[in-house]
Amino acid sequence: MRGSRDSETLLDWVSQARARLARRRSEKPATKAGQIRALWPDIEAALEGGQSMKSICKWLEEDAGITLGITSLTSYISRIRRRLAAKRSMDAATGQVVQPQTPPGPSSSAATRAAASPEHDPLAQAKRVLSHPKFDIRKLHNDGDPQGRNLI
Repeated sequence: MRGSRDSETLLDWVSQARARLARRRSEKPATKAGQIRALWPDIEAALEGGQSMKSICKWLEEDAGITLGITSLTSYISRIRRRLAAKRSMDAATGQVVQPQTPPGPSSSAATRAAASPEHDPLAQAKRVLSHPKFDIRKLHNDGDPQGRNLI
């Protein structure tokens, strides 16, 4: 009988711990980054709807109690977008299908256009420049011999 009572206690502990964690998930995150991530679907929808960063910053302060500057908000947003893009590319490499987080609506046509266009590669310019042959000062000065004669 002792074994069945231990398993009941263990199951009770698991259910209590899950209930406590579920309650804590609904609490306000401790960091501003966590708060922005928690509100990301709403922020993304506002941006898709044409709202400015300044107005979103103001709304976050008034409605959510998150005080931050526009540059900080844009930094958080770019981090979230980079993380989501990396996750999408990793999921695409493994063959998983990723659905966008934005709710369907009038802004979904903009998301469709963005998905149809090729992704922007931030390193494209650097790759293009590095693919060209390097500048060689010796070639410009003809290896130190202005008349092109090999004196040695």
